[in-house]
Amino acid sequence: MKKALITGGSGFIGTHLAEILDRRGYEITLFDIDEPVWKPEVETFRFLRGSILYLDNIQKAFAGQDVVFDCAGILGSAETFDKIEETVQTNITGTLNGLRVSHELGMPFIYMSLKSAWLNPYMITKRAGTRFCQMYHAYLGHKTAVIQGMNAYGERQKWGKVQKIVPTFVIKALKDETLEIFGDGKQIIDQIYVKDLAEMMVRIYEKELWGEVIDGGTGVPVSVNELAELTIKLTDSRSEIKHIPMRIGEPLQAVSLADPTKARQLLDYYPATPLEEGMRLTVKWYKEHV
Repeated sequence: MKKALITGGSGFIGTHLAEILDRRGYEITLFDIDEPVWKPEVETFRFLRGSILYLDNIQKAFAGQDVVFDCAGILGSAETFDKIEETVQTNITGTLNGLRVSHELGMPFIYMSLKSAWLNPYMITKRAGTRFCQMYHAYLGHKTAVIQGMNAYGERQKWGKVQKIVPTFVIKALKDETLEIFGDGKQIIDQIYVKDLAEMMVRIYEKELWGEVIDGGTGVPVSVNELAELTIKLTDSRSEIKHIPMRIGEPLQAVSLADPTKARQLLDYYPATPLEEGMRLTVKWYKEHV
């Protein structure tokens, strides 16, 4: 039985990744600073508390594993302007720590990154992590690969301090509160159901696509306005939509869209869940848990 470690394993993507790996027969360890609030639906997993900022924590966690899926990091766009140095430390130094130890142990390293070119600390640091993975592969012969996740959504995504679009919209719609949209709402986003994104990560490892950077998205454009309207429809909400000034770190006419060509060719996979179906499942979960 292969052993898989997920850094940031208590988080939204990490717990869904654990479920995909469990169905594949892997032995799973979640490595994070806190235990998951909503545990993955698997028969068994090991939780190991620790931080990617400390080499001794990483060395202990990585020992005996066959592969590392790195989902750790500080999230947020506007939110990270208040903690630039902390974001740099976690998202760059933490990633370098993982690359260093996995390289020393000869262990493949699959990195969750982002495609957006926005100028905020989160996006900048994740792009840096991507480049370091490419460097480790190109010049040090390390088995690394990167998936550039788009706007992942689904069950168990947190809401609150970091304003992720789907949980923020769904929670407010369920309460019949106003859905506030930054800017004119014409920004184009690419919504990918989290289980599809997790499946892509596992396939990257199993197909040994070392050195590759693959977009984790559908390539199907949806505007923020359209997503808000769909949320109101699926929640049968009386919420209204209000446009407010654009927040720092995000461009007015942003377009964040995946090119799924490489995923089709190399992974033999295309995200299988249509937006409305995935949103129905997501809304159902929030109705039951919030």
